[in-house]
Amino acid sequence: MILVAALHAATYTPDNLPIPYLQDKTQYVSNPDGILSQSAVDSLNLWLGEMETAHGVQTVLAVVERIEGGDTYEFCMALGRKYGIGSKEQNTGLIILLSTGDRAYYILTGRGLEGTLPDAICKRIENHQMLPALREGDWDEAMLATVRAITHYADGDPSLVGSSDFEDDDDTAALIAFLICMALGVGSICFAIWLDQRKKSYCPSCHQHKMKKISSRTTKNKRLGLITHHDTYRCTHCYFTKELHWDEDIHNGTGAAAAGGALGGSFFGGGGSSFSGGHFGGGSFGGGGAGGRF
Repeated sequence: MILVAALHAATYTPDNLPIPYLQDKTQYVSNPDGILSQSAVDSLNLWLGEMETAHGVQTVLAVVERIEGGDTYEFCMALGRKYGIGSKEQNTGLIILLSTGDRAYYILTGRGLEGTLPDAICKRIENHQMLPALREGDWDEAMLATVRAITHYADGDPSLVGSSDFEDDDDTAALIAFLICMALGVGSICFAIWLDQRKKSYCPSCHQHKMKKISSRTTKNKRLGLITHHDTYRCTHCYFTKELHWDEDIHNGTGAAAAGGALGGSFFGGGGSSFSGGHFGGGSFGGGGAGGRF
């Protein structure tokens, strides 16, 4: 039975790898074999979305069982050439690939990201964040720790420009809405109202009741020096449920949330939102990054 399953396991190429981002611009993770848990995928998508918004880093993160040829570097370069991941202006595309069956991985950086994440830094992230978890077979932790470390380096580089400065021409609806708000002089008021509603934790489904905390737990990541708090909230009216993740630096003693904390986890109940497909901006890759086997 095991042999039969192995014979039917998918082997991916840059041409047949699913790219969820093209159908939904909030989905950066390709997880076609279900290797990552859904909660890990949700968290990774949120962190990578925040990094693109804040720093213009456009990412494809793929976790698969096997790739054709088993060469993660060649696979990432071909994937980058095929889709042009990252903006043409900044060339800050990023590809993170893990092939569990080939026991191989690679972090490939766009030409404009090589200053923020030079080869030595990519190798350091892999050695200290990714590899310990890979050797234990903890695929979730390997990807979560890697992306957290990358976002910290991106947060520390003021030269990276947020993606809002390079809006897609095809995103006409958002652009028109923005121009109308500016023309009416209420853009800042709309943002303030939205921020206030978010802080008050009103239910995003029914918009009538505040979310009530129903559980709380913490996890500690000694390699990153972070304590992650997981608080689960539920609406008493429609029972919509969400989980809030935020990081606390173990060493700074302030208890402040670390950059990159985001709403994540699974969502239940009605009122779901739909998202349009994303577009890659024509970024280029020069071979920067690092990889290896475990």
